[in-house]
Amino acid sequence: GVASNVNVQIMSLKIHGGTSSSGSVSSAIKAIQYAEAMGADICNLSWGTTNYSQALELTIRESSMLFVTAAGNNGLNNNSTPVFPASLRLPNLISVGYIDHDGYLDISSNYGVSTVDIAAPGEEIFSTLVGTYGYSNGSSMAAPHVTGLAAMIYAYHDNIYPAQVKE
Repeated sequence: GVASNVNVQIMSLKIHGGTSSSGSVSSAIKAIQYAEAMGADICNLSWGTTNYSQALELTIRESSMLFVTAAGNNGLNNNSTPVFPASLRLPNLISVGYIDHDGYLDISSNYGVSTVDIAAPGEEIFSTLVGTYGYSNGSSMAAPHVTGLAAMIYAYHDNIYPAQVKE
């Protein structure tokens, strides 16, 4: 991937499951706490909900990790129609929209002047799918590009804080 030339490790934590791939914010919080306890520096959250959770915000706010989140794929302004956790305005959280092959914000990508920090490639990305591999579109495909870049920044800078990586 993006950070293939640096020494990084991936910790896969499953929070969605079953035939409907449903999950819960409480499962996400447990996964975040586990990743932090295991020493992770970055947490990629390629999911979102329109339901605000104070517990999730507090978990992310109090974490020493950098969070890279998918902004959503409804073509909506996250400033007025928030998607969480991407719309949380925290110094250790990067919200990612997605661009098309021509480098333009995709019409389906969520956006927001104060709630979406950056956009990355998210059209026809070859990735893991439930039970297989294939091509997919969306901010969940774009967020891992930013996560990889953040991993490279961590690899080349000692004692850097999440807010510095975000900047």
